[in-house]
Order: sequence, then structure tokens, then C-alpha cells
Amino acid sequence: MSKTLTRLEALKDLVQQAIDKGATSVEQIHKTIAELPFAVLEKQGVLDVDSDKRDELWDKSFGQVYDAIRRVNQEVGELATQAFETIEDQMIIQKNIAEADEAQETEKK
Repeated sequence: MSKTLTRLEALKDLVQQAIDKGATSVEQIHKTIAELPFAVLEKQGVLDVDSDKRDELWDKSFGQVYDAIRRVNQEVGELATQAFETIEDQMIIQKNIAEADEAQETEKK
């Protein structure tokens, strides 16, 4: 693989990891922020819901959203890797064609 493609793929991996870690961090922040109003409502007796069931419901809903973000990130990364591999294959094919053309030119002389 060429130096440029290797660097691009390393950059892609770095971005993909940052998105994954960022999604996890934002998910935790989101959960913490969402818990605050429920805690206030429960203390005031306005919300009469089992907190364990509520937490389970919120964890599932938040988890599904952020899992979807991570899945999309993974798929985009795989598509980018396939694109890099296709570019590399094309570079190899072009090099082989050029070498074959040079060999034919040498034989003609």
C-alpha cells in the first residue's frame, strides 16, 4: 500500500475510534442529564414510577440510539477500508499494465 493510502487509513481508524469513544461519552452525559429531572419529580412525588424500571427503560432507549451511532460508524469505516483496498488494487493493476507495456516496447526494439 502506498504511503499516502496507509496514512489515510490510519487517519480513518483514528477518526473512527474518536467517534466511537465520543458516542460513549455523550451517551453517559445524556443519561446523567436525563436522570436529573426524574429525580426532582420523584422527590416531589409527581412521578410515581418504579425507578429500576424507569432506569432500565432509559438505558435501553439511550443504548439503542448510541449503539446505532456506533454501528453506522463501523459500517462507514468498513466502506472506507474497502475503498482504500480498491484504490490499492487499481494502483497495482496500473503498475502491472505499465510494466507489461514497457516489456513489449523493449521486445519491439
